[in-house]
Amino acid sequence: IVEDWEDWSKWISCRGGIGVPSVKSWESWWEEEQEHLRHTGFVGRLFEIILSIRFFIYQYGIVYHLNMTTSSRQGIRLSIVVYGLSWLVIGAVLIILKIVSMGRMKFSADFQLMFRLLKLLLFIGCIVTIAMLFYFLNLTVGDIFQSILAFMPTGWALLQISQACRTLVKGIGMWGSVKALARGYEYMMGVLLFAPIAILAWFPFVSEFQTRLLFNQAFSRGLQIQRILAGSKKQA
Repeated sequence: IVEDWEDWSKWISCRGGIGVPSVKSWESWWEEEQEHLRHTGFVGRLFEIILSIRFFIYQYGIVYHLNMTTSSRQGIRLSIVVYGLSWLVIGAVLIILKIVSMGRMKFSADFQLMFRLLKLLLFIGCIVTIAMLFYFLNLTVGDIFQSILAFMPTGWALLQISQACRTLVKGIGMWGSVKALARGYEYMMGVLLFAPIAILAWFPFVSEFQTRLLFNQAFSRGLQIQRILAGSKKQA
């Protein structure tokens, strides 16, 4: 499992380029997954954008049922305000991704301390923003989890729309942030897939069950593998 995780980490961290196959680099694989959009006309891209809008409706549905909106007398009006604030949060996340990517290119090689201070300031800013939401808008812990459920599909919709409008996104210089966001989704999916496998690997009965399953036919015939191996060693 450790070797699989290391191979996967190398694959997702490797930068793509000309001549780099998709099995060696996540970026090359990601570019191949968007190959159909390069041969799609305006109508196809428009339908891609329209289909992605459904995630925004899902986002508003979760925002409407947040504790800060349901417990307020203003109702729908406050839910619209919170929905607008959620878009500000999404915009802030994209700007942070852009700042981090620019800081990595400018500071990571020669100014490690400056780059770490930049990430520290961004982290403190996020904590202060969450604290202000708790204080002024009566945000709860449950609202945070619901907001995560709302932001995940919204971010995916933004990825789909950005891929459909690739030329425009590259023109405004946000393609690097889109790529970083897509890589973040892949990291989360990788953790979700590897985490239960790693947890199960810690239990000894799982390994015994796997061995029993692999050599079930040999065990059913009464073969004793250890005696066979011991006999071969004595003959040697």
